[in-house]
Amino acid sequence: MADNIKYQHELDKKVDISYDSLPNSSFEDVNLGDTKFRNVNLKGAIFDDVNMECTKLNNVNMQQAELTDIYMANARILGVNMTGTRFGCSVMNNVEFRNPVMRGATFAYCDLTNVEINDCIIDGLKINGIDVCKLIEQHLKNTEE
Repeated sequence: MADNIKYQHELDKKVDISYDSLPNSSFEDVNLGDTKFRNVNLKGAIFDDVNMECTKLNNVNMQQAELTDIYMANARILGVNMTGTRFGCSVMNNVEFRNPVMRGATFAYCDLTNVEINDCIIDGLKINGIDVCKLIEQHLKNTEE
């Protein structure tokens, strides 16, 4: 019994990994809550069945990422390069995107209820194949008449 208590206590210890490489590693059934990743290379990494609630991504390169079947809530995505990223079959509740680069990103079969877009460059933005700039232009024209 004393060994079990010691083992449990060791699991609660802080682990620092720096200047090391862990390529081709696999982590399963691991709790990394409140973990900080800085200057980390995750190129080609696969995240499957991951809880990203209350996650903060700051100055992260996520070019050409594929985000499918994700549920993200109360998250902040700040200054992230998501060029060419594909979002599919995903739900994002109360997620803030601030200063992202999302050129060529695709959202398919996503719940975008109550999405608000402010002060953004939207050249070429299409929703279901319809150019949003043209819709706004037509709307402004109709309201002036």
